Amino acid sequence: MSSIHRDDLLPQAPSHSALTKREFLKGAGMAVAALGFGELHAAADRPWDLIVVGGGNAGLPTALFAAQRGARVLIVEAAGALGGTLFLSSGQMAAAGTRLQKQRGIDDSPQQHYDDIMRISRNTADPVLLRLAVEHAAPMFDWLTDHGLVPLDGQPITGTTHEPYSRPRYAWAKEGGRAILQTLMTQLQPFIDSGQVGVLTATRVVELIQRADRSVTGVVTRTEAGQVARHDARNVALTCGGYTDNSEMYARYEQTPDYCRNTWPYSQGAGIELGLAAGGWVRGGQNHTPLFGAVLADDEIPTSIRAMVRHFPPNRPPWEIYVNAAGERFLCEDVPSHDAYEQGLARQPGERCWVVFDEAIYRAAPPLVRSSFNSPWTPDDTAEAFATGEPNFFRADSIEALARTAGIDPAGLAATVKTYNAAQAGSRSDPFGRKYLPLPIAAAPFYAVRLAGWNLYSYAGIAVDGRLNVITADGKPIPNLYAAGETLGAGQIMGKAVCGGMSVTPALALGRLLGGQILQFKA
Repeated sequence: MSSIHRDDLLPQAPSHSALTKREFLKGAGMAVAALGFGELHAAADRPWDLIVVGGGNAGLPTALFAAQRGARVLIVEAAGALGGTLFLSSGQMAAAGTRLQKQRGIDDSPQQHYDDIMRISRNTADPVLLRLAVEHAAPMFDWLTDHGLVPLDGQPITGTTHEPYSRPRYAWAKEGGRAILQTLMTQLQPFIDSGQVGVLTATRVVELIQRADRSVTGVVTRTEAGQVARHDARNVALTCGGYTDNSEMYARYEQTPDYCRNTWPYSQGAGIELGLAAGGWVRGGQNHTPLFGAVLADDEIPTSIRAMVRHFPPNRPPWEIYVNAAGERFLCEDVPSHDAYEQGLARQPGERCWVVFDEAIYRAAPPLVRSSFNSPWTPDDTAEAFATGEPNFFRADSIEALARTAGIDPAGLAATVKTYNAAQAGSRSDPFGRKYLPLPIAAAPFYAVRLAGWNLYSYAGIAVDGRLNVITADGKPIPNLYAAGETLGAGQIMGKAVCGGMSVTPALALGRLLGGQILQFKA
């Protein structure tokens, strides 16, 4: 194993394309089959206390806190550097009972945090894992701030683009996930320098080594150069993220198309495949919840997000209406709830909808379309998109012509607009109870922007028990095999919802719990 230096561990995010699931499995299978299991050489003269599969949001704290207890740890990372999704993440965290809250006079507790998640998710989160996550969130957050992470001024807050919490407990640093990564690596680096923690980057775990009783005793790895080796261990932790960059797996578990690629290219679902091969099972996919408002760059999915149409009604009241392919509205557009938009979209065919308006609204309303991630957007871009017929931007001289051009049922849209205009004129009540109806949709030309659901998380994940031990379908733990982070899936901890800070924080907190308390290292 070559020596690892700090500069190697904190580069810019890799730009090369990710392997597909099929390529990953094919390459891994060929490598193992070609050498034969008995011909694999051990990469160390004695077992590691812990092998961490994935050096990101959950893997780094797992390794760090295990090393602090004296464990010999090997981190195996598929990318060329440690960090995983922390390179791209906003680093938004939610924790209750933190010192930061107390300093600002905010009364909060893990129980209130638990109650909020259950309220937002309509009691669909896994109670055991959620309880673990919220009870260990504040100690992890406090540890980060003790070791150099500085939240933005004015935080914590109740929320931004997700359903608000009942208490301000939402916070992050200016540098986002990279600030978390820097804090973790500063503490982990001495263990790497001493050799207590080994690091293999650009290396994939292609198989778990198991005895007849299913107990896991190590891993088989394959480097990008094709070198295959066996690494023995007393414990293995699957912390290698989800499958948001694997379209086939996303469609299988989420039961919806993978419209866009805007997440970590190494999120290929490798941990889930390894857990399944070891006898585990997957749960949580039924809680899939899309984020709202992606304007896709083109129709060749998966694609990139060109722009966003995503506004919180209290901040930017809706002038437009949202309709499905049948031309029917499906939500009360001025409801002050991100969740109502997300759940409404989840019920539409293909998780697609259209925002519809007319010339008068276009001229009078605040800008509708806005920037997305690294794709800047201005009102001039909106005008050009309609003028040139950019994908997902539609304009026509009548409602019926607009519908035909945009792929909406013409009769359905015409009836919906007629009903909406009657409500706007005061001759009838709005069917959805909408109160903010500033203008009718009546002045040609007419406009529509087609939107698609998107996601930053994968909802299905490997099933574990209350000790984060991977379990079989009948609830039996697989000895020595554990999981944390997005390998568990957002659907287990957030339920059928999108809850702010409940991807980053549980990964960190459960990684710390796993390495710092749960794992045993004696031979």
